[in-house]
Amino acid sequence: MAKKVGLPEFIKMKHDHHLVDEISLRTKTPVIRNIPVEKILPNQMQPRRDMGDLKELSNSIKENGIIEPVIVKPKDGNFEIIAGERRFRAAKQAGMTEIPCIEHDIPDNEALEMSIVENIQRKDLNVFEQAYSVRSLAEIYGYTHEEIARKIGKSRVTVTELIKVTDLPTEIRDKCLQLGIDSKSFLLELAKTGDLEKMNEILSHYGKKPVSREVVKEQRKTDGPKTFKFNFMSEDKKVKINFLFKQEKVDREKVIAVLEKLILDIKENRLKNLTDL
Repeated sequence: MAKKVGLPEFIKMKHDHHLVDEISLRTKTPVIRNIPVEKILPNQMQPRRDMGDLKELSNSIKENGIIEPVIVKPKDGNFEIIAGERRFRAAKQAGMTEIPCIEHDIPDNEALEMSIVENIQRKDLNVFEQAYSVRSLAEIYGYTHEEIARKIGKSRVTVTELIKVTDLPTEIRDKCLQLGIDSKSFLLELAKTGDLEKMNEILSHYGKKPVSREVVKEQRKTDGPKTFKFNFMSEDKKVKINFLFKQEKVDREKVIAVLEKLILDIKENRLKNLTDL
């Protein structure tokens, strides 16, 4: 019987089953062991910008140790974190000199993919952190929205919406973070305005009094391009013609010019759908 590698069976540890199982399909049997903290490197593609207050987690680690091992991969004589950077930092804060890790030897690109997927599945990332993580899967690996949805356990619509959030300019994103705006629906409506000045105006009002998604949506419609509609219906009501001009006001001469151009195009067979008449 092959010798087992890692900690004894009687030491029970919780770990990220969804991630470990996925990695295990691509690599050899994982090694579970304690690793000195000075040999552990943070993940350079960590989507989380703010690790939050680690005090409570650090106190828990002091009291109970690390229940959920950090997942790492060997790298240049050290170990790079795939998942568990908050636990790693909290453990250092707690004064631990070594921590339990699950070591997987997988290629850098696969480790990066697993790290991104694991972070997206976390519940405590803000909308922007989720959004940029999802976009990185599309940009780095060329995954479709449908493929990303399957990997992270969300709907395709959610993936598409999250990627749309990344269309917001950096200036607007930073202001939203400062204001504590974490509503995907609100950010989507903000992104749809497509106008930096209007976005800033909405956020300036938000700073004084929170604005709902519905208000932003209505304001976007109100501030949209003005149009003029010309409608005609024959006396027998069998013919109806509608023109939509992308300007607020249209005079009589403009309408006549458009109608004359239409008649000429019909006479000279310039309209494809009328060539067989």
